[in-house]
Amino acid sequence: MKITGLERTVVCVPFLPGILSPPEIEIYTPSYPASISERRQDVLRIHTDEGLMGIGMSGPYFGERADQAPDLIGKDPLHFEPRRLGGGGYEIALLDLMGKALGWPLCRLFGGKLQDAVLVDYWISRMGPEASAAAARRAAELGFHGIKIKCRLEDGDVVDRVHAMHEAAPDLRMVLDPNQRFHTLENSLELARQLEGYGSQLIFEDPFPPTNWEEYRRLKEATEILIAPHLQNPRQVIQALQHQAVDAINVAPSDWGFLDMARIAESAGIPVWQASNVDLGVFDAFRLQASAAAPNCTLGSDLCGNFVHEHSLLARPLVQEGYALVGEAPGLGVELDEEAVARYTVRPG
Repeated sequence: MKITGLERTVVCVPFLPGILSPPEIEIYTPSYPASISERRQDVLRIHTDEGLMGIGMSGPYFGERADQAPDLIGKDPLHFEPRRLGGGGYEIALLDLMGKALGWPLCRLFGGKLQDAVLVDYWISRMGPEASAAAARRAAELGFHGIKIKCRLEDGDVVDRVHAMHEAAPDLRMVLDPNQRFHTLENSLELARQLEGYGSQLIFEDPFPPTNWEEYRRLKEATEILIAPHLQNPRQVIQALQHQAVDAINVAPSDWGFLDMARIAESAGIPVWQASNVDLGVFDAFRLQASAAAPNCTLGSDLCGNFVHEHSLLARPLVQEGYALVGEAPGLGVELDEEAVARYTVRPG
């Protein structure tokens, strides 16, 4: 089998109402110079002389980006070493193609199908208590078991949002993700004191920078709320476990890095969940395959982009009743909805 062509299609899919922050409280940074509803992603295809096609997806970005197609034409996809292929772009498409050629779901390349379904949380950005309660109610009606909210100490409404969401959907586990913007141990302890009644139904994700594991351990020991930093590499996981400083870990990498970090955490009995960039369906499907190979990926993962946008670009829903199902279809196990891809295309392949 030889690769005969590469195809890139740029898409932009709007978010559904009730997901993103209202414009008046949106914050822009050099990394996020506009609303994330304006981000684009590349749908990528690798064509072969045997008719098999691998699909992949870039990470999200703003504005224009030049095509950076790798030198793949004429090569046999099965001659690549899977472990050397990372978590984005044409490398996803190569792994998808390998799985299809072998007749294996990608999770088998990642080490084995150890879960048939992966728990997924609903997701919203920063917004007020009333809108948060409406989102929690919507999440419960859709069958979700948890909801993740973006927040920050400066908003001054974190506690009110939690109370409102709990009243609207009492059975939902709630993940508060300030992206380290509770800032300090002292601030986090004060918020924990005000929310102590929720116990393990509440998770503080990345409350402040993980530069001092003794402070994380103090927070963990002072509250029944679960403490879960968002970590980037195996060394951080080892340090967190050595200090007995965490109840769980949100793992940043999507592929082999995720599996390495998850397995280290598993050795200490620590559950993990898969992070995301609130991408579209193909990237979520890729993360799902890695999650299925990690038996301790048991907290609600962030595979949410496929249901918070107007369309996932997939032919069939990835998440049902709060779980992403892992089937036996080869590769990523998903197909593109070509009509949807065409509808949201910014620049054709």
